[in-house]
Amino acid sequence: MKIEIKKLTENKAEEKIDINIKTWWTTYKGLIPDDAIAKLQVKTQERIEEEKKTIREKNNTYGIYVDNKLVGYSSFGPARDKNYKDSCEIYSCYILEEYQRLHLGRKVVIKILEDFINEGYKTMITKCLVGNPSNKFHEAIGGKYIKTGKFESLGYTFPENIYYHDDIKKSLEKNKKKEF
Repeated sequence: MKIEIKKLTENKAEEKIDINIKTWWTTYKGLIPDDAIAKLQVKTQERIEEEKKTIREKNNTYGIYVDNKLVGYSSFGPARDKNYKDSCEIYSCYILEEYQRLHLGRKVVIKILEDFINEGYKTMITKCLVGNPSNKFHEAIGGKYIKTGKFESLGYTFPENIYYHDDIKKSLEKNKKKEF
């Protein structure tokens, strides 16, 4: 099995949306009302064009490839939460269900942490909806639970756990030691 982590290009926008749609249904069913998932997870030409523009302009998403097939992605950048304005953040990490538990998430986190360190960041946050099994992943990559916040979308409010990495160099070392 050949695994590659590389910057996503705009020609992969539609595949990224497909992964997003599939993973939201497998991950959030039961956590988020079906009607909310259905509203958020629609593939239109407008969404594809918007995604292409985002990928091109922000250049902040890594694709996760197995045998040259895009099976996941992770987006990142400066923390969006004003309470952590000097931190960086992994915004998303979605991997198709059949490719989970292959340590692909850890591999992309290592790449992102290396980028953040090169950009001068020292601390990082990640967020995960309460009840999502991926909370264990956020702890496994070195995040320490600090509090539960709120995620708001489409008129709904959902509780989300916030994880803090007080030294991303240590988080990187920890993840490299566990890499398979």
